[in-house]
Amino acid sequence: MSLFSRSYNLKHVFSNVLNTIDTLGSKYKTPLILRMFGALNRFNLKIENRYILCNFLDQYGDLIGLKNNIYSENNERSLNQLFLMAYKKAKDAELLNELYQEYLDSIRAICQKTEMNFNE
Repeated sequence: MSLFSRSYNLKHVFSNVLNTIDTLGSKYKTPLILRMFGALNRFNLKIENRYILCNFLDQYGDLIGLKNNIYSENNERSLNQLFLMAYKKAKDAELLNELYQEYLDSIRAICQKTEMNFNE
């Protein structure tokens, strides 16, 4: 089942909305980060969600004071714990825009896939 099987127009509209949101300040991006996190979980993309969070924590580990290897600790934490840790560290280090951009880029890449199978 294709994510945008009904119409190419939906993909175009979704892309325009993301581009518009991209210009907002970080004050408005916090609820969007939460919605993207939830949307990936709802579409059974929890592995991708975990990858996004680990990638962010690894990439900015020096700036946020992360001393341990997040990839080795990854499976010891629930997805929600991992999200809360990434969000808190991003907020404390003023990196919410970067966390938002990580989600945005990843969702755009997922949307570029031609076929997506969902297990409901």
